[in-house]
Amino acid sequence: MRAVSALVAVVLLMASAPLAQTSTNRAWQQRLSLEIPLPVPAVELESVNPFALPVDSPPELLTSAAPAKVLVAGPAVIAAYVDAKGECLGAVPLDLPFPGLTSVIVEELTGKRFDPALVGATAAPSWVVLQANLEGKVKESEAAAPQFTLPDPTNPSTPSQPSTVSPSGNLLRLPVTPSAELTSLAAPKRFKIKAPGQEAGIVISALVHVTTSGRSDRFVPLDLPSGLTPWLSAYLDTWRLQPATRDGSTVDCWVIYSGRVQLKISGLNSSEIRALADRTYDPFENASEE
Repeated sequence: MRAVSALVAVVLLMASAPLAQTSTNRAWQQRLSLEIPLPVPAVELESVNPFALPVDSPPELLTSAAPAKVLVAGPAVIAAYVDAKGECLGAVPLDLPFPGLTSVIVEELTGKRFDPALVGATAAPSWVVLQANLEGKVKESEAAAPQFTLPDPTNPSTPSQPSTVSPSGNLLRLPVTPSAELTSLAAPKRFKIKAPGQEAGIVISALVHVTTSGRSDRFVPLDLPSGLTPWLSAYLDTWRLQPATRDGSTVDCWVIYSGRVQLKISGLNSSEIRALADRTYDPFENASEE
């Protein structure tokens, strides 16, 4: 019996030995925190223009025709001041899809009726940002000879931004409720914005892609009222060009097109007017930027 007890004790001792070793860290297993300084090289980013492609000879325009009877459309974004009675007392255009609309838009909105903004159940004077989709037609057009330049490899082109229009002094003196305090925005009632027909002369520019077959298949507007994009698309579709070449072969190429166009635009009508819940307008902030 003593021999059996001794054997069991030896077996238990051997079984517990690995557990004891794992619970105690050995000297060579100790974690050390050492700071080893490593040189970090500075990397300079290169300004690369993806539209700049090397060519030996740029494209040349062979024929083109300014289109007529082109349907055009684009959103107008306007900040409107609406008093507590729901009357619009003035407006500030923020982004217009066609040229020559600034005064027309202000006149069209002034005096229009809205459901006023609310703070709880109380009507409050406020600014509201509206979007009105304007539709019309370019009835006739005439385009001067296009000018082509190759994109600068180190200076990418950037689209032009809408010019800032300051609110009038009268609007700045009117009481206004901060947007953060409003529980509901002013909402336009049923009305439309209309603009009479006009003739406009403008200078436009765009990045234009010319294929090896001498056609334009896509473009990026740089300086162009957004509502005239359909007209420019129709105009570029009439282009026939001598394609660019490199090493004796024709290649695809981007060019910067600029040119003056004369347009006869029909009357414009809004198909929809709505308040933009995700945009606010601060007249004092815009006045201070001027």
